[in-house]
Amino acid sequence: MKYDLLKESWIPAMDKQGHTRDYSIISILEAAPRLQRIVHEKPLVVASVQRLLLAILYRSYGYLDMDEWDEIFEAAEFGSQVINYLSSPRCEARFDLFSEHYPFFQTANFTKEGGAAIPVKKLSPDFACGNNKTLFNHISDKLTFSLSPRDTALHLLVCQYFSLCGGKSGSSIQFGEHPNLANSPLIGGAVVMVEGENLFQTLMLNLQMPKNDDWLDHKLDMPVWEQNDIEAPKPRPLRGLTDYLTWRSRHIRLLPDENGYVSSMYYAQGLPNPKEIPEEPYFAYRLNKKGLKFPVSIGFDRAFWRDTACLFQYVKSINTGIEPQDLRPAGIQLIAAEDNDLIESLKLNCQLIGLENNKGNPLSWFEERLPLPFNLIEKDSASHNQFSTHLLKGLETAEAIHAQLLSAVRTFASHLLPEGARAQDVTTKVESINPSRFYWPKLNGAFEQFIWALSNQGKQAKEDWVKICRNIALEAFEGATKSWCYGGVKAQKGLSLAKQQLEEALYLRPWQRHVYWSQDTQEIVKELYRWGNPDTPRRDILAALRKSLDLQKSSQLAYMPYLGPLLSEQGERAEMQAYVAGLFASHHKVYEESSHKSLGTLWRHADESKRPSMSLRFECLLESKGDQLKHMLRQMVQILKSKDIAIDYRTLMEDLYHWDSDDKRIQLKWARDYWAKPIQSEELESSADTTH
Repeated sequence: MKYDLLKESWIPAMDKQGHTRDYSIISILEAAPRLQRIVHEKPLVVASVQRLLLAILYRSYGYLDMDEWDEIFEAAEFGSQVINYLSSPRCEARFDLFSEHYPFFQTANFTKEGGAAIPVKKLSPDFACGNNKTLFNHISDKLTFSLSPRDTALHLLVCQYFSLCGGKSGSSIQFGEHPNLANSPLIGGAVVMVEGENLFQTLMLNLQMPKNDDWLDHKLDMPVWEQNDIEAPKPRPLRGLTDYLTWRSRHIRLLPDENGYVSSMYYAQGLPNPKEIPEEPYFAYRLNKKGLKFPVSIGFDRAFWRDTACLFQYVKSINTGIEPQDLRPAGIQLIAAEDNDLIESLKLNCQLIGLENNKGNPLSWFEERLPLPFNLIEKDSASHNQFSTHLLKGLETAEAIHAQLLSAVRTFASHLLPEGARAQDVTTKVESINPSRFYWPKLNGAFEQFIWALSNQGKQAKEDWVKICRNIALEAFEGATKSWCYGGVKAQKGLSLAKQQLEEALYLRPWQRHVYWSQDTQEIVKELYRWGNPDTPRRDILAALRKSLDLQKSSQLAYMPYLGPLLSEQGERAEMQAYVAGLFASHHKVYEESSHKSLGTLWRHADESKRPSMSLRFECLLESKGDQLKHMLRQMVQILKSKDIAIDYRTLMEDLYHWDSDDKRIQLKWARDYWAKPIQSEELESSADTTH
């Protein structure tokens, strides 16, 4: 059985017309200028194949200086040097997946003690195998499962680069007891690749690693397919660049059937990760408060774009006296070091791929793409890049607004718990409400637009970004608290205070509400004001209108001659219009202000002494419905009349139309207006934007 990866078609790639087909290693390198990128439903496969191709290019070219790199890049294709290397005796028979003596990326004749083979599903973290936690595929080990030679080759790379730690490795005939399973080189962070306009550019733009003279002069450096010795699973010195890029993290021997399909294999821990490379070159790193380096990861809780400053800028420590460090991935470092007009003219992206895990259990894989404007990249630590500075400020703004959102939700959460609840209980409730899930995901697309706009018009882009963050924070608050606002008056009070807190924090001013009065409401209230004119009141009409407060059907006959032509054709709406007209007839002091005031605001003015009975009456109003609501309103209007407080009947009528809405938005609005802090500035009071 033979399956030569140099000649067999097994790498999926998309051409510039959007068509996808499989290529061999040789054919994909030859066709790279005409291909967009490598594609696969599993992002880990894409990252693994790219790493293999980079290892081949490093082995073919060695470490390129800038002039050599420019020459190859401007030629826009890989030269004969690469094909000559792959056709040389060093590679002959070394890319055969099922070779007896040199199986690709495997250990020849490797056998577990007792012949303990395991399912081939162990090659990829998304397959169910043994007692591992799986992502998508839940095929039982009892069922027959096999992979084609093509899929086996792809998943073999994933296994060597993305295997997770945890569990015993067992014993083999060759090496005896193996150490416990450890993480492969690409676990713990996000692989960052600079994407050009075709696959050739993508590979070339990432053909850069930190230079180390010891590695370059080391004649023992060779990729895994050139290595002849079978190595025990114990630490050994790193031999060079290609040795690291093809690190044998697992000892594997595939067991194919006569057709080349693989259902089982021998599997155990391979070489532990080398200590000579403490930071993976294709990761981006950040510094914590103690100055320690941590790879920037990708996951559910934190999208990578929130750490894009680590891609574009030198990392600066918060501790004084420490020089900025270039902890950016290899591709970004190459672009920063290059002075090439051709690169500056390209439209580049960043591809980010990672596997999120928790203590060796896979949670999900992720693939993101971010724009990579050339003028956002810092050339060196001493240069001042205003675009990069705007980017950093924009990221800080998004984080600050998120903190304000959490603070407001914490205020709301404290009203959902009994008085005197512990701070930890409030924190737990905030985590249950989880406003972050409504905030960060909605910023993903907006951030891409922000980056592109920032590279052209920095200041305006920054201002637009702040507006977007504020609007999404308000939407996130509404979305997160929507299902929690039915906990009675106390919850409504907490919601009103939290919403006011958030708006004041976002806009640095008290909130103002915008209102729209519908046409039929305006016409009815206009007539009511005419009938209630204190100079020439129509007492007969007002007396007829008060009949609507009796809640008897027969009472409609009294006011219909006057209200009938004005009432809505919708029954419930017309009923509420007639009742508000009756309330007006019982207290017809004309409301002369242009801004709107809900009944909650008016009741707050009436309850300046904060009497418990007034607050209790208002709480009962918020819980009432139907005839009970009308009865409560009639009583409260009389109290407002006794205090000579004019009622905004236009707003009252509009609010009552929606009193029975499922989202209880009117009750929440009134609660907010009643319990909110009074606005101090008359200027703000008169600046409300209303439409008549």
